[in-house]
Amino acid sequence: MPAEQTDGFADNWAYLRTELHWLERLLMAAVAKQRKEAKEIDRVAQSKADRATSHWWKGIITAEGNIAYDEYRQPAGVKTSYSSQIEAQIQASQRQGIVLALPALRDRLGLNLFEKNLVLMSLAPEVNRRYSKLYHYLQGEDSPAKTDLPTLDLVLRLLCKNDQEWRVARNHLMGSSRLIRHKLLNFLPAAENTLLNAPLKLSVPLINYLLADHPTLQTLDELLTPADASKPTEPAAPALIRKVPRVATPVLLQHITLTQIWSDLVLPTSTIEQLQQMAKRIQGYSAAVENWNLASEAMVPPGLVALLTGEPGTGKTAAALALATELQTPLWQVDLAAIDPIDYTDLLSEIRTTAPTVLLIDSAQVWLKRAALVSAVQLQQFWTERRQQAAITLFSLTHSAAVQVRWQRQLDQQIQFVPPGAIERLLLWQNAFPVKVPLESDINWTALAELPLNRREIQTLGQEAICYAAAESASAVSLSHILQALVQYGWRVEIQPLRPKRRSKKKTEA
Repeated sequence: MPAEQTDGFADNWAYLRTELHWLERLLMAAVAKQRKEAKEIDRVAQSKADRATSHWWKGIITAEGNIAYDEYRQPAGVKTSYSSQIEAQIQASQRQGIVLALPALRDRLGLNLFEKNLVLMSLAPEVNRRYSKLYHYLQGEDSPAKTDLPTLDLVLRLLCKNDQEWRVARNHLMGSSRLIRHKLLNFLPAAENTLLNAPLKLSVPLINYLLADHPTLQTLDELLTPADASKPTEPAAPALIRKVPRVATPVLLQHITLTQIWSDLVLPTSTIEQLQQMAKRIQGYSAAVENWNLASEAMVPPGLVALLTGEPGTGKTAAALALATELQTPLWQVDLAAIDPIDYTDLLSEIRTTAPTVLLIDSAQVWLKRAALVSAVQLQQFWTERRQQAAITLFSLTHSAAVQVRWQRQLDQQIQFVPPGAIERLLLWQNAFPVKVPLESDINWTALAELPLNRREIQTLGQEAICYAAAESASAVSLSHILQALVQYGWRVEIQPLRPKRRSKKKTEA
């Protein structure tokens, strides 16, 4: 990046020049690699058939290069810090009130990094025809697509590092990309050719907006209006929420209204105190703004981001429920392991729109690990937005080592959850049965507590035992019902029921 732009970009064209300079370096590296490969093939190939099968026989003749994936880009040659550097300049420009067209479009539609760079590649030939010449060369002389525009095949090969990224990017583009939904990007007809040979063409209004000297947010709203024209007008919302279109009803987020009071939370005292301090922080911020009429802009951002680590069944969800109960709000939860990567943008949109006070994100390593399929820019924006709200964001996973150092440094709390000991298991067994459910006096709680079960397993076994007792029309749940539930889950143990204590009769004097 140019050294003189340390305080943000002066205008939209200063930003575009920087991005196009990055694109040109990417293309030139791809050209250099293709030329090298062409020379290697020409030394051996004697026919068109040899050239068509070069990816097979090249792996036998030479061991140089990566033969596992057909890509032009050299991943090691790309500076990993470029995205964070340019994002810092974008943020600096926005603080000065300077609107940058492509970043504003990205934020407004929640575009991922692939979509943003795809727009850049499609825009480049509208700026200078040298990009078209580079595209022609990289797409090959034998390519049926004779166009100045990049094809879908070229975009996927240049912007995706591996087969998995290729698949995710293509599926998202074909399935749920807002660029297609808003008719900002079109696939030009490619006759009877494959979709990979289809040129990518931006709409003329979008091109004019991206190349404007002084783009405005009003122009962007007008550009997107036709796609929303049939929808009812929504009331004005804060700028933070209007970056992504509203979602009527959350689909990917789960809404949990169960209650969990602190006294029923079977966790170490130190852990409960950490959770209570987090709740007090959110309550105190709201009270300070309301009671003392403090300006929220003058205070530290109220949002808290915490990492909950521990094996499944160690109480992370119960802790989140206790926080939500204390703050008198429902708990919103999502398991990233159950979400397709192509739905990440929609998920972030739901979170922005719903703005939950307490949000629990399970399988958080999917986003926080080094090779995450969500871009670091998107995640940083999400992190920043959550901090601006009086809200608690809980990332839940098994091991903290799965989290990148850059995200660990931004956490407010790291809370470790450990499997319950015998004393905790005793309380969990007794709490597994609601007060309304009658219990026989023969249940050997101490012996049950010796079984190395976690809290989730204990709760499940308690519910199973209740069902068995109800099916038999028993007057109360007994030890036999609990043992029956244990057998169903693979636990064959011998636990003796408690014998009722005999009361000693005191001898009375005659």
